[in-house]
Amino acid sequence: MSTAVPGAGLLLALAVVWHAGVVMVDARAVARNYPGGRVYRLGHGWTSSSAFAAYHRLARVMLATGGALAVVCVGEWLAPGRGTTTALGGCAAAVLALVFVNRRYGGVRYAGVCLAILAGCLTVAGLGRAVGGPAWTAAGGALASFFAAQLYLVAGLRKVRSRHFMNGGVLIDNLVYNAAQAAAGNRDFLPWPRQAALGALLLRPAPRTVCRVIAVLTALGELLLGLAVLGLLPAPATLALAVLLHAGFLLVSPLRIVPFAAAATGLVLLAASHPMLSALL
Repeated sequence: MSTAVPGAGLLLALAVVWHAGVVMVDARAVARNYPGGRVYRLGHGWTSSSAFAAYHRLARVMLATGGALAVVCVGEWLAPGRGTTTALGGCAAAVLALVFVNRRYGGVRYAGVCLAILAGCLTVAGLGRAVGGPAWTAAGGALASFFAAQLYLVAGLRKVRSRHFMNGGVLIDNLVYNAAQAAAGNRDFLPWPRQAALGALLLRPAPRTVCRVIAVLTALGELLLGLAVLGLLPAPATLALAVLLHAGFLLVSPLRIVPFAAAATGLVLLAASHPMLSALL
């Protein structure tokens, strides 16, 4: 089996374990600060503490499954064989099932979509190879290539069509929001820029120009990555572009975006190993 498969599996395991850890921290905070009451979560509305307790239990299962997947991927990397390949595909299938259960509590966002797609492609690559042979590894990579291309091209086109994004307005909004959250004690966000300096910073033309340039480069980078995962760029260049883009995304909210960044990078890694164009030509 290609080393890309266990590598992508390790990134999926990181995404699942990190997400489970965040949920467990949130659930403890809710139990401590809102005993017997309700809490409002952005994008989810009012959630009862009992629902959060169920979410906490699900997170424990996800934590165990992600840990098992990591162990199996290391085993597949060091000593590949039919047993570890089957176990990898089985763990990926379990993650896929948990992601769908997680929708009840976490809603549908890019992180969940990337987790589900990567888990599904690894299921095909793992269980398919164990049952049907090496061709299924390439099939899993080709599926990852198709879905990764769709994700990045759609995201890039939406950014290009958004005037507010392309002129840097979205990045400025994020700077203001992050600064306000950090100043209020929210550790999910980096404490930069400081609120005291934010007003003076945004009145200068240079920061706005920088935000505009970053916005344009981000949109173009996503479009290029969407084409690269189809096989139009060499695998090393494709992976380097993915790492660069997602490292920038992590600056928005390092704690919360790690599952999305890890899952999306794993999807690119798997796609770059067997892109669609190489399968068709």
